[in-house]
Amino acid sequence: MTDQRSLQERRDLARRDLDELAEQVDSGEIDPETAEGLRASYRQEYDEAVAALGDGPQSTSGDGGRAQSDAPAQPRSGRRAIVGSVLVIAALTAAIIFAAQDITPDQAPAGTSASSPGGLSVDPATVSNEQLEGVVAANPNINAMRMALADRYYEAQEYGKALGHYLYILENQPTPTENSQALARVGWMAYATGQPEAAEEYVQNSLAVDPTYLEAKYYLGFILLYGLEDPEGAIPWLEEVAGVPNLPPSVQSEVEQALADARSAGGGS
Repeated sequence: MTDQRSLQERRDLARRDLDELAEQVDSGEIDPETAEGLRASYRQEYDEAVAALGDGPQSTSGDGGRAQSDAPAQPRSGRRAIVGSVLVIAALTAAIIFAAQDITPDQAPAGTSASSPGGLSVDPATVSNEQLEGVVAANPNINAMRMALADRYYEAQEYGKALGHYLYILENQPTPTENSQALARVGWMAYATGQPEAAEEYVQNSLAVDPTYLEAKYYLGFILLYGLEDPEGAIPWLEEVAGVPNLPPSVQSEVEQALADARSAGGGS
């Protein structure tokens, strides 16, 4: 019954996403090019849920992309509530997908790296991405599997592939740990693709969920310093991370360099 209810909720969420997207396009809030990529993602989620439920084909393409539904009106989906603005989500999604195509470790913004403190990893030698994608497709609501796949893409800086999985986790009753990690990493991807304001908001939301989450503190220090040019705001976060014992040497070096940059720019000691 629980699995059935989860699938129904997933179907209804995707259907509402399609309805709201069509409304945003009609009102000019989202441009058609951006909407097309979002629409394809929402339709895929909807179709997968319908197929798993065995409901039979249901149209999601009529009326400018609106899903056909007799369901009562429901609140806007959690996808948009994460940072409070559909425009932020749409712009962020498009920017990460397109900008990530050109991101390499050598081109990442100051302070970024191919790995991160506290990051999870999956050994590529044991399970291929394709195999793990298959496992996730067969078990869409098991967040741990999806997180492992998202983390693998994230660590490889394949941000366009990682983003959808993290957003799905954020809507799928995540644990506080999953919620905080997904928010922080979406924020870091926003920073890496040139959107420091959205990045800060995501990471701040991550810390609101878990104020002890070290990775989010690390990200926030770098975002404030290099993305928002706020060295004084960055210093306390960088100092806290720098004081954590047993950091990997590469991370310790990055944080100490960033802290020196922040103190120099902010006039601190």
